[in-house]
Amino acid sequence: RSGAAYKLWRSTLIESMYLGASPANFVQISFYDAARGELYRDFGDGIGMAARSLTEGLFGINPDALHNKLTIKPGFPAEWNYASIKVPDINLDFKRNGNTDTYTIIPAYTNKLNLQLQLNAIKDGIASVKVNGKTVTWKLLQDAVESPVLVIDCGMADEYKIEVAWQGDVLEKQMMEKTYTANELLKFSLEKGKLLSIKDPENALRKVVIVGDDFNGTINAGEGNKTVFVQVKQGDCSWWQPICFKVIATKKMLIKADEKGSYDKIDLTTYFNDKVTNIFKNKYLSPRPATTTLQLPTQGIGNWCYPTVTANIDDEGLRKLAGKNNEIKLPNRVPFATPTDADNNNIIYTSQWDNYPKEAAVKLNGSASHAYLLMAGSTNPMQSRIINGLIIARYKDGSADTLALINPDTWWPIEQDYMDDGFAFTVGAVKPLRVHLKTGLITNYFNHYTSIKGYSNRAIDGGAATVLDMPLQVSKILDSLTLQTLTNDVVIGLMSVTLVRPNH
Repeated sequence: RSGAAYKLWRSTLIESMYLGASPANFVQISFYDAARGELYRDFGDGIGMAARSLTEGLFGINPDALHNKLTIKPGFPAEWNYASIKVPDINLDFKRNGNTDTYTIIPAYTNKLNLQLQLNAIKDGIASVKVNGKTVTWKLLQDAVESPVLVIDCGMADEYKIEVAWQGDVLEKQMMEKTYTANELLKFSLEKGKLLSIKDPENALRKVVIVGDDFNGTINAGEGNKTVFVQVKQGDCSWWQPICFKVIATKKMLIKADEKGSYDKIDLTTYFNDKVTNIFKNKYLSPRPATTTLQLPTQGIGNWCYPTVTANIDDEGLRKLAGKNNEIKLPNRVPFATPTDADNNNIIYTSQWDNYPKEAAVKLNGSASHAYLLMAGSTNPMQSRIINGLIIARYKDGSADTLALINPDTWWPIEQDYMDDGFAFTVGAVKPLRVHLKTGLITNYFNHYTSIKGYSNRAIDGGAATVLDMPLQVSKILDSLTLQTLTNDVVIGLMSVTLVRPNH
């Protein structure tokens, strides 16, 4: 998606060079950083990545001298008619005149390399391709994504003049970027192209119906950004067109037992595999790289500047609140079962670390309209804006509903709250109800934070669990509830499950 990539790249450079403390510099930490401000500038981190994103990204220059190859795949926005770059290793000049693109390339590497030029197609036909005045054969890249890619093998030369004459129609694009809710209908249609096939690696759709060159499908995925790929053929070209969309939660209200159903607290006693307080007391030793890296400290929290940092996790308040009935109640009266006795385990932890299983399944039965979940665990900056784990509710008929645990939308760290300054640091979701483990406080409004030196100024003394609401299909019979941890370095735990059963 070269157009979107260029916009982000250009915006970052302007921010750095215009808003930074030193004109035309490359910042290491952004002016927008609400925690530390700019702080550093002109470090190799920023300079190196700016240079690489220019040469390897925008101009697509990727030499592989060990294999005598030079691949050039420019990432120019489609509307550009010219671009050029001159660096010690290579000169590249691009010009577009009507339907003809001309590339002049002068490499200056120690050894001659076999040049392969890969170009995003602008029309659905290729009239001719010439290299240094001679007509050459060409091919289209198999499984190209977002745009057809023309591949030209140019061989070895001191200098190249490559001319590509396009013909035919402009390629049809379908970048939807729409927002849907679960069970909503997504519709896709083509006017010029022919629909060949569909790939749905995230199982984002169900009940897909293809009619000619159109299709529709019902949104099946949990919350978050999703992509379905549609293979399109138009003229000489074929490619996989990504259909990008976001699934958001429908507005949810906590259900009162005396109006919509009754609460059923699921007994997790036999599934518990640890105490919530042990999360940062372990040594997470594998799997890890066998080389020197800036990897997460072995206690599962911290960073390279503060490798011995930890957080105080204390569940005394939660256990006291549970009392003789081994139960707590939310402000809306939803109950959660949790053990009072400090000697008893009170969480199912899962992780990619070998300390815990990667997933755990709880057997269920009957039907329910909602599952309320009390969860606690860890996450880190490197797991931000991606799915950390999944809660999967499986039904007897083989279907399933999924709740994606996304940092920061639906997955919050046990030791702190996220910073949200409404600008560079935004959560983008309603803050969930949090159960404070040390005090028993249950709230989504809190500002009495403590500090973890070098790590966070929004720490919660004793830690906090998070309450999540997962809508279910009440017309179906439940089979199980599975907790999966997907990303490295995090630990995800389930402390309690309460189902809303229908009144019959």
